[in-house]
Amino acid sequence: MWLITILVVILVALLLIVIVDTSMKLALMITTLYNYESKKLFIPATLTVALWVLLLLGCFNTINKAMDNNSLDILFSMIFDHALLEQYKYVIIKPLISTFIIGTFLQSFTYYTVNINYQRVTGSVRFSLKKFISFLSKKIFKKDITFGNSKKALTEIHLGPKKLTFIRAIITSMITIVVTLFICILLFMIGQSLSKDVLKM
Repeated sequence: MWLITILVVILVALLLIVIVDTSMKLALMITTLYNYESKKLFIPATLTVALWVLLLLGCFNTINKAMDNNSLDILFSMIFDHALLEQYKYVIIKPLISTFIIGTFLQSFTYYTVNINYQRVTGSVRFSLKKFISFLSKKIFKKDITFGNSKKALTEIHLGPKKLTFIRAIITSMITIVVTLFICILLFMIGQSLSKDVLKM
């Protein structure tokens, strides 16, 4: 059972990362006019998902304490008793709004990882490895190994787009949240529609 639970958690996490990655890609195209590769947005998307998981857990903990640790029972009861929603609406709305504002602000910092030039990093690692292998070859086999013009390859690495500024990061963060919510609501509606069709069979 625990293995199935772990697989489901990993599947949900990957799905969320893909959704956030797509939303981030669209948002960055709007704010920076640059089409980032999806693989470059994997780290920012992963950090963003991790950030929101922590924030939502904190939000739930706050709501749970305000409801005397009976939040799950009360929230499920709200489906059948709408009077409870009126009674606890401020207990739910205040933490959610605070979480949304804090999350939007903190999420903008995860975008700064797109400024990392991964091509230059991997190029530098390859260059260092080639130098190390060449050094070992000279010492052990008394033979020089050449890998082409490595220095030239390093200098030809493109710097990529301009660095993301804080203002653009905030705007991108807001756009990402809107797009992500839209995608999640759309997927939920599709899932609900499919479940109704399955139940009618």
